Amino acid sequence: MGNGYVEVSVVASSETEEGLCDFLFSEGALGLVTEDLPGEPAGIRIRASFPGTVPVEPLVEKLKRYQESLEALGLCRTTRTIEVRDIPVEDWGRTWKEHFKPLLVGRRLVIAPPWEDGPFPENRLVVRIDPAMAFGTGHHATTRMCLEALEAFMDGWPEDQGGPVVLDVGTGTGILAIAAASLGAARVVALDTDPEACDAAGKNLALNQDAGQVRILHGGIEILGPADRFDLLLANLDTRTLCPLLHTLSRLLAPGGRLIVSGIPVEDNATVAAVVQDSPLRIVERRVQDGWLCLTLVAR
Repeated sequence: MGNGYVEVSVVASSETEEGLCDFLFSEGALGLVTEDLPGEPAGIRIRASFPGTVPVEPLVEKLKRYQESLEALGLCRTTRTIEVRDIPVEDWGRTWKEHFKPLLVGRRLVIAPPWEDGPFPENRLVVRIDPAMAFGTGHHATTRMCLEALEAFMDGWPEDQGGPVVLDVGTGTGILAIAAASLGAARVVALDTDPEACDAAGKNLALNQDAGQVRILHGGIEILGPADRFDLLLANLDTRTLCPLLHTLSRLLAPGGRLIVSGIPVEDNATVAAVVQDSPLRIVERRVQDGWLCLTLVAR
């Protein structure tokens, strides 16, 4: 391997996608691309880009062992095929950009990378996101569903009340926070415990002129003030992270507020439903795409 880049690709299921993505990032991936595979039972191909200097054979062996550990946990079995290819340095940027074209979401949004100049539909609000920075480009089902649910909430917000106050927990690229601001939120607080995600969100904020009302904070919900309340909470996390937070998140809702959550594989529906049943919340809307759930909840 030389000064170019190396692409490592592996097939995942909705159960194993997040774990495999986390593993690849922990091994030094510069960025990930996920692709739906409609002809595959597993459904998702993950393509990870690494510097050309990475020792590929040890990386592939570690990835194989990680796949075996996922199977040992009883997670969905997938093909263990791992593909590796070299990408010349002059082709890497072009290859990366080919995967990210403007994406229409809902009725009013278009998610576009910074190098796309349009033209965009006149009835669409442009949210610019650099896809190389962190999780959340709108191409994943969980992000799309959160954006659609966010748009539906904003459509139903009374115009005479001013914009709502929004909290985005686990902001990643900042896509949901920026979209909320673009759709008319009066104030948006975006939290993430990962300092690199906060930095990525800050850079994406600078790409969007209509996002001045977004404030990015490094930390979890424990850094919020005791009197902070929000009209809308967004939490695109994962089942293990989300479930213990539901009680606390419910206390952050203003009267009449809503909580939109995703990052939940359909296989975890019963688990999450049981936790919701035990909480002060109830489900008022359910979305399903590509094996993932997005729930809208309100206080009982």
